Amino acid sequence: MYTIEKENNNLFNIVITIKKDEWKDYIEKAYERSKFKFNISGFRKGKAPRRVIEQNFGESIFFDDALDIAFSEEYENILAKETQIEPVSAPEIKLDKFDENGVVFKVKVQGVPEINLDSYKGLTIESVKGEVTEEKIMAEINQQREKIARFESVERNAKMGDFVTIDFLGSVDGVNFQGGQAENYRLELGSKSFIEGFEEQIVGMKIGNTKNIKITFPENYFSIELKGKNAEFKTTLKKVEEKHLPDLNDEFASNVSEFETLSDYRDDIKKHLEESLQVQLERETDNKIIDAILKNAKIDVPEAMISMQVEDIVKDFETRLSYQGLTLQEYLNETGLTIENFKEKQKEPAIKTIKTRLVLEKIIKLENLQVKSSELDEKICEIASKYKKSPEDYKKSLSERELIYFENNILMDKLINFLRTENNIV
Repeated sequence: MYTIEKENNNLFNIVITIKKDEWKDYIEKAYERSKFKFNISGFRKGKAPRRVIEQNFGESIFFDDALDIAFSEEYENILAKETQIEPVSAPEIKLDKFDENGVVFKVKVQGVPEINLDSYKGLTIESVKGEVTEEKIMAEINQQREKIARFESVERNAKMGDFVTIDFLGSVDGVNFQGGQAENYRLELGSKSFIEGFEEQIVGMKIGNTKNIKITFPENYFSIELKGKNAEFKTTLKKVEEKHLPDLNDEFASNVSEFETLSDYRDDIKKHLEESLQVQLERETDNKIIDAILKNAKIDVPEAMISMQVEDIVKDFETRLSYQGLTLQEYLNETGLTIENFKEKQKEPAIKTIKTRLVLEKIIKLENLQVKSSELDEKICEIASKYKKSPEDYKKSLSERELIYFENNILMDKLINFLRTENNIV
């Protein structure tokens, strides 16, 4: 038995009452689930009667498991019946009554908040523009030149543009600091990969020379211990190399591509840059459409949703840090932030993410956008061909989660195409 009261913004208060006889049934379910955990003398494991286990461990031995089972089953049954409740957060559960006459749970759960879409069709959006310039083409070509650049050791003073090999040891107020030491470090002078002023002071040094290079760490430096501090680096120059880029000619083009002439190679680069730019511009225009719809939408995002989204952002950031060999705490120490400060900074992007998701889901419902099985099969065939597999074999290899992922991609493509069609892009 249960009752439901709805507060503002789809916050639901549910009272679940489990009567005495029902509670006995849940105790029995808890016994059946956990009886294999108990070793009772004279009985094989899992064969001891419930009353024997209760005599040995106390009558309340199955209460916790019974409460878990009772709430889980009752709550799931309610959600199945009461389709107006679409939870967007974990339920807050309070055990309000628990005695020989039964159990009462008080549950608070946040449903999807009210979404007022003033307009999502007929909007006028200016498309994002861009072009592939000669500078972009040359930047792409020069990347390839850099990959096959030739380096020649020279016996002269270092100058800007050289690649130098150095040993250095950094200190502040005469004390060496962590991360301020390296041997045989290869550095391109002029790359600005070191603190401002460091590379410039290597210019003019001779091989074998040692020099105390003095710099000041910027006030916005990531390390609290070093920001704004004067530092000294004892630096020894061990090697100087000149970089020689290949000439821009047909020979270069044939070495780095399938084309025989520089002109054909350049045209191919331009073509691919234009294709990539077109995809980027379409994506940015799509984002402008969504932003315009969000501007017109009225949504009071519940705090519970914001908190959950912030936690997801933090977990994702923590994972990305781990790829760099850092922990979240190390990052916080370096930046001078507390976890509370960091989470506060994530609230605004979290709110936008939530609003975007809710608005898009609302439009999908309003327009009854669905994915047909034939569309999913077509997508699977397309991907299977890339892996040179039969569609049947590839589909069998997919998990339920992967199938849902493909289905969601198709649905989002449908939605974006719908929004492009129903709005004026100029």
